[in-house]
Amino acid sequence: MSTPHTVAAEEYLPRDTADVVRTVRDSRGRAERITVRGGEPLDDHLSLPDQRTVVSLRRMNQVLDINLGRRTVRVQAGAKLSDIDRRLGAHGLGLPIVGDHRDITAGGFASVGGVSTASHKYGLFIDQIVDLEYVDPDGRIGTCGRTHHTERFHRILGAGGRAGIITALTLDVVSVDKEHTWLTTNADRFLDFDSFVEHAYAEIARPGDAALQVGRWVDTAPLKVARPVGTGHVQLGTVRFGQWSSLHPTTPTRGLRARREAGTRTRKSLGAIASAAGGRAGMPVRNAAAAALMFAPKVLTLRDAEYLADTQLSSSERGPAYRVGVFAPLSGYTSVFYRLHDLFAGHRERTGCFTVISAMTYGVRSQHLRAEAAQRGLAEADYGLITFTCRLRPSALPSELLRDIVSGIDEICRSEHAMRYDSAD
Repeated sequence: MSTPHTVAAEEYLPRDTADVVRTVRDSRGRAERITVRGGEPLDDHLSLPDQRTVVSLRRMNQVLDINLGRRTVRVQAGAKLSDIDRRLGAHGLGLPIVGDHRDITAGGFASVGGVSTASHKYGLFIDQIVDLEYVDPDGRIGTCGRTHHTERFHRILGAGGRAGIITALTLDVVSVDKEHTWLTTNADRFLDFDSFVEHAYAEIARPGDAALQVGRWVDTAPLKVARPVGTGHVQLGTVRFGQWSSLHPTTPTRGLRARREAGTRTRKSLGAIASAAGGRAGMPVRNAAAAALMFAPKVLTLRDAEYLADTQLSSSERGPAYRVGVFAPLSGYTSVFYRLHDLFAGHRERTGCFTVISAMTYGVRSQHLRAEAAQRGLAEADYGLITFTCRLRPSALPSELLRDIVSGIDEICRSEHAMRYDSAD
C-alpha cells in the first residue's frame, strides 16, 4: 500500500482509498477538521483556517473500468469529468451530465448533486450514479448504491462530503459522439425581466427535442465614472438584458462548420478582452464583453456546447460575489424567480452592496429530487434551477446584512416548497 503524500502541513494527496482511510483516522486523533477538495487548489487568495486537514483527491484520478455491455464507467473520485468523457468518446459513449467547466471532478459533482444544461432530459449527475465507495468520518470503508444500502446512498449523495468522503463511483453512460453531434441554437433575447421569466418558464415546461437549454439574465447597477479632476462624476445607466437558448440537433454543412469556427474565434477574442480589463475602470469593458458573449453561437458541437453555459462569462466575473442556487418547483417557478430577484435588487438599491446581478436558469427532471420531495410529503415532480450571482462592492456585505439575505432566501424556499442548491467549487 502507498502512504499519504503530504504537500504542506494541512494538505494530503492520497493515491488510493487506503490513503484516505489513514488520513481520516490520523486527523481524528488530532481532532482536526477535514476539508475535501476534488481537483487543483483554487487560486482565490483565501487562507485556510488553523487546525484544518485538506484532503485533495487530485491524484485519485483514474478511469478504473469501462463496461461496454452495461454501459457504465468506474472512476476514482478525483477524475475530471472532461477526462472521463474523452476516454468514453473512444468507445462511442459519453456522460449524459457534465459540469459547466472542465475541472469539475466526479466526486465533487456527486457531493453536491450536479446539474447541467441537459438536466431537463437526464436529471442530476447523482441520478447517473449506480454505486459508490466511500470512507466514513470514523475512517471505515463502505459501499452503497441504487440497490443496496439505499438509505445511506441517498444520504451521502449531495451531502457535500459531510456524510463521508466519496472515493470511487460507477456511472451510467449513454451512446453518443459528442465531437460529431451538431446542435443549432434557437435564441430569444429580452430587454425586460417579465418577458424573460415568462419565456423561460414556457421553455422549461415544454422543452420539446432540445438537447440543451439555458437562460441568462444580467442586470447592472448604475455606474459612476470619474471625469477629469474638478469636474465630478458622470453616472452611466442600468443595463438589463437576457437570452434564452434552446439547442436542437442538426445536420452539419460546410457553411455551418465555417460559422462554428468563426464563432469560436470571436468568443476567444471577447474573453481575452474581458480578462484584460481589470479594476473599476475596466468594468464597462467587461460588462460589454459579457453582453456580447451571452449571445450563443448559432451552431456548435455537443462537446463545445456543454461547457458554454457558464464559462463563457467567467472571464468577466472578477472579484467577490454572493452566489445561490434554488430548485424551484414548476408550479411556483415564476414566483420564486421574481422573489429572489426582488430580494437582491432591493438590497442593492437600499445598501449598494451589489453591482451586477446575474441569473442562470434551466429545467431539471430528476428522480432524486422527486424522491426527496416525496419524503417531504410534496407532490412536486419537475423543477427549474435558478442560480443568482451578485457581484459585491468591496466591504459592502457585513455579516448582519448577509444574515438578512440568507433569511430572506430561506423564507422563499419554505413558502414556495423550493430547495437550496450548493454547487461545486
